[in-house]
Amino acid sequence: MKAVLFREHGGPDNLSSEELPMPKIGPQDVMIRVKACELNHLDIWVRQGSPAYAVPLPHVVC
Repeated sequence: MKAVLFREHGGPDNLSSEELPMPKIGPQDVMIRVKACELNHLDIWVRQGSPAYAVPLPHVVC
């Protein structure tokens, strides 16, 4: 699957488009095909490394 992600905090130059393996879904899960996505201010704060929005890296944005 195609994904936009970052492996370290920083500016927009840290975003990369990569091909990742399809996630495995369980019997209680649903897989949704995404045709388009966007970034909002929360995504920017996460990418910049705001302590209020700490996430494990690498982080898939969309």
